[in-house]
Amino acid sequence: MTRRRLIFHPKVEEDLDAIIAHYAARDPALPGRFRARLMEQVERIELFPESGAILFESYRRALLRRFPHMAVYLVGDDRLELLAIVDVRRDPAWIEARLAERADA
Repeated sequence: MTRRRLIFHPKVEEDLDAIIAHYAARDPALPGRFRARLMEQVERIELFPESGAILFESYRRALLRRFPHMAVYLVGDDRLELLAIVDVRRDPAWIEARLAERADA
């Protein structure tokens, strides 16, 4: 089986900057821990893309251990697209609107 290439939506960097700034203000050790949990999920997404739970329609999610965030992605025939890193406590309508906006770009 060929491994699909994981592509990060350009806005994911903005998501990460905001999350990292938030955690850095609370505790200098938290950004490193957050990145480690995110990388665990990125690796899992690459290895087992269909393992993420369906969030909306064809969007899948991977929860970050010990953090209230999820990586949201799409599985395509030849690639995987990480669309957003989102706080799971957000309003589902807000999350769905943000994903639709990014998927169309």
